[in-house]
Amino acid sequence: MHRSWVVVDDSRSYAPRIIFKRGRVILCAFRVIRLRAIYDHNGYGRGTKWSISEYELDKALALYRKRNPEVKARLKKGASYLEAKDAEAIVEIATYGLVRLELSDLPLFKQY
Repeated sequence: MHRSWVVVDDSRSYAPRIIFKRGRVILCAFRVIRLRAIYDHNGYGRGTKWSISEYELDKALALYRKRNPEVKARLKKGASYLEAKDAEAIVEIATYGLVRLELSDLPLFKQY
């Protein structure tokens, strides 16, 4: 389990998005993942929300696979072979550098 300053609020909703393809404007409904800041961090206040469409995540994954051949090999084994750094990079690419997850291996709660 990794922790971050961002949590996933929802991953099952749909939202309309405009995409530009071959010089045309297309309005589509895409699944979106909604993220929310749980702490003040990097100039973002607590409660700031982002919606990232599945389309943007797919484009980011394709770009990341081109840049990093090791990811391509791990994905052939299965999605469970993706690492935390891969998820961070994909979200950062999909949000055009706005959201950096900065995942940590520290435990969520300290047990005494």
